[in-house]
Amino acid sequence: MAISSFPRHRFFIIPLISFALFCFYSGYAEDPARMFEKALLCFNNKLIYSGCDEEYRLNESGNINVPPQITDQFCNGPCLAETQLLLNCINNIFAGFLFDNKASVRAISDTIRAGCSFSRQRGSL
Repeated sequence: MAISSFPRHRFFIIPLISFALFCFYSGYAEDPARMFEKALLCFNNKLIYSGCDEEYRLNESGNINVPPQITDQFCNGPCLAETQLLLNCINNIFAGFLFDNKASVRAISDTIRAGCSFSRQRGSL
């Protein structure tokens, strides 16, 4: 009976090994540390941040320093769009990315959206 069940397992193991090799060589099973390093490259991408002053840019720590008096400039100028491009870049490379302050890309995005909304939260980044 053990001999007759072996051929069935072979039909399961061969596709499993093939799938694992495909994932490894296609990048799907990429090392999380390497994916994190690739995501960090988004912060230095000159095509993403080109019009936003460096002092108002989101950094690797998860901090974005926008004084209340600059909120309109940030939200209506290139900084908001470029910060969203940065977050998309990071998320497309490594969906599980966490900033140094343990915030997720989604949490940062939601915070920026709330800070730029026309509600009492505006300017509370």
